[in-house]
Formats: sequence, structure tokens, C-alpha cells
Amino acid sequence: MILGVIMFLIGLVFFGGLLALVYWGYWNARKLDGQIARGDPSLLTTNTYRREETIQAPAGSIIQEGQLVHVQGQYVQPVQHQPRVVVQQGPLQ
Repeated sequence: MILGVIMFLIGLVFFGGLLALVYWGYWNARKLDGQIARGDPSLLTTNTYRREETIQAPAGSIIQEGQLVHVQGQYVQPVQHQPRVVVQQGPLQ
């Protein structure tokens, strides 16, 4: 009987630890999502997360560890092509 109570308490402690681990993972994911949504620049310099890809950056951008560099955006003006009309004079063959 006492052994059963001890085993139940040990199981309860392990189950509580498992729930705490799941909650920590959920909390950490929500924290990261919030930082990404706010565009938190500390994500570029932290060692907590690995950075594998930079998105929404101007062409030719590189990550320089330890410093943030703000560069004026380069905008490409759309080119409007005018239709070319070729007029041939003389008889058609």
C-alpha cells in the first residue's frame, strides 16, 4: 500500500515536470513569435536562436554580426515599354 502511494507521488512529480516542459516550450514559441512580429533587432545578435535565412532584405544585404547597419532602400523604377511599329514601304512579297 505504501509502495503504491510512493509510486503515485513519483509519477505525479514526473507528470508535473512534463507539463512544465511543455508549457516552457509553448511560452518560448509565443515569445519568439512576438519578437518576430515586432521586428526586434536583438534577434540578429542573440545566441539563443540560430539564424539561417534573412527575408525581406534588399538585394546584396549581408548579416554583420554584432552591429546593425541601416541602408537606404534602393527602389527600381518600372520601365514602360512602348510598342514598336515597323512600317515597310514597297510591295509585299
